[in-house]
Amino acid sequence: MKEEKIKYNFTGETVLVTGAGQGIGEAVSRAFAKAGAKLVLVDIDKGKIEKLKKELEIISGKNNILTIKTDVSVPEDVKKMVEKSINVFGKIDILFNNAGVNKRIPLKDVTFEEWRNIMKVNLDGIFLVAQAVGNVMIKEKKGKIINTASMSAFIVNEHLNDGVYCISKAGVRMLTKALAVEWAKYNIEVNAIAPGYTKTPLVVQLIADAEKREALEKRIPQNRLAEPDEIARAVLYLASSSTTYITGHILLIDGGYTVW
Repeated sequence: MKEEKIKYNFTGETVLVTGAGQGIGEAVSRAFAKAGAKLVLVDIDKGKIEKLKKELEIISGKNNILTIKTDVSVPEDVKKMVEKSINVFGKIDILFNNAGVNKRIPLKDVTFEEWRNIMKVNLDGIFLVAQAVGNVMIKEKKGKIINTASMSAFIVNEHLNDGVYCISKAGVRMLTKALAVEWAKYNIEVNAIAPGYTKTPLVVQLIADAEKREALEKRIPQNRLAEPDEIARAVLYLASSSTTYITGHILLIDGGYTVW
């Protein structure tokens, strides 16, 4: 699919992206860089965000990209991440709260350690980052937060044994609504995206077999997977001044998968 020209202008805005090293986080980071934003790229894999920084500096300039290695499930790491971001850029206008993991295990077999490993990133991490960045935004009386949920917050994925992932994303869905209600008085809009199957490294690996891919695509009304850029454009929309009266909304971007 041909990439569309980014229509938004985020010049002067500081955007913090977690899980920026690959997939949707990387695509969103590129889109914000093209739209003029200053970026804080956050990931547990320092090498990936350093590589991305070098690429985006060509677009944004060397003083507009900051990388911070962070484990979003560790409160002290998150605190240091926010402090460093403020020290460098002075503010955080937009948060794309995106870091997440998955491990496909039947619920009858999942250990508590495996349960916690998924929950601590997908739900605890989303909460910790939203709270830390949100408290900065509360002081400024403005901000935009976009969490990454999933279409799996609404359904259980067919034949994939990823019930823990679905449960964690359902938690993100409700957390988004709760934050939106509490923080509306501070002029902070909190929304979430709920992507369907997207051409990220993890999904591409899942459907490496041609028959599996064909079967999955047939299950999607649009008969294809999403491009990461398509998800990025939705994030920029929710982050823009076009959405000052949208909060607590979970935007499904699934090609119609959940319509069936």
